[in-house]
Amino acid sequence: MKTGPDDSTIYRIARYYYAEDLSQEEIGAKEGFSRSQISRLIDRARDMGIVKICLQPPASLCSEELSQVLKKRLGLKSVLVVPVRKDASSEDIALAIATRAADRLSELLMEFDVVGLGWGHTVYKTAELLPRMAGKGGRPFFVPLIGISGDDNPDLQINTIIDRFGTAFRSKGFFINIPSVREKGAPISQMERQRVSALEERWKAVQAVVFGLGVPPSESPELIYELPGEYKEELKKSSSCGDILAHFFDAEGRLFEAEHGYELLAFEIERMARVERAICLAGGLSKGSGILAAARAGYMTDLMTDELTALELVRLLDKDPRRRKADIVPPKREEAL
Repeated sequence: MKTGPDDSTIYRIARYYYAEDLSQEEIGAKEGFSRSQISRLIDRARDMGIVKICLQPPASLCSEELSQVLKKRLGLKSVLVVPVRKDASSEDIALAIATRAADRLSELLMEFDVVGLGWGHTVYKTAELLPRMAGKGGRPFFVPLIGISGDDNPDLQINTIIDRFGTAFRSKGFFINIPSVREKGAPISQMERQRVSALEERWKAVQAVVFGLGVPPSESPELIYELPGEYKEELKKSSSCGDILAHFFDAEGRLFEAEHGYELLAFEIERMARVERAICLAGGLSKGSGILAAARAGYMTDLMTDELTALELVRLLDKDPRRRKADIVPPKREEAL
């Protein structure tokens, strides 16, 4: 009875391919197998655990030093700085952060039972890049931190983000079909009211949050579609330097309020101080002031950003006369509810 190659042969073929860098054709000539047979045996070596592939993320001395400097000066639990080219586009930066964030979150979020998720381009890309089978299954449970918005901007489709995180971690999530923005005094159905109440109950159990940070309104080509036109105009003229979950704030972390108000269905960013980990994914020079303000206000515990933005943060810290020689000490974090 004819049998297949033994384990030693499979190991030898894998060593030729991975350690000695021989082509499949060269290995086939040595061992007397066809190229297709060699390909199948290489796959078999991986299935048997003979071959284990380890990916080492790119790093630079600059990015590692910046991570440590910003962790100390911003008073955060961790800072991950991702190296990028000096001429990196905003899309390059978002993808670089999302790639590393997907790997890091696969480990970090497994500590928690309930995790809240925000929206934004980098968060959306992270959801796309999460490795399959990221978690062990069953946890964490993912909860949206904001309602739905728009029709054609995938970055603001919070249910899609929830679904992709849940699929990657082999867990479940809470979906919402209520708009993030509603005119003040607009009627709300009993069913919608029940869904909002259910979401707010979920928020009480959130232990960690992952969110993006927006550019200053004055630099944004378009704001959230549902925001009142008058409010958008006031925002663009304001001193707001960024937003988290559609909460706009200035360099001191003060929230923006205008005469033309609206009702916002979103996790209040002041509550970031009551969760164990508040993880911000944000990059791009225009977000430097917003990141700095959010860190000062205690809106984040962890930051994942790019090298160019990290350098800008150091520049802003050195430039600030109030903090030139001192570290930022965010408000003391309260115990999680």
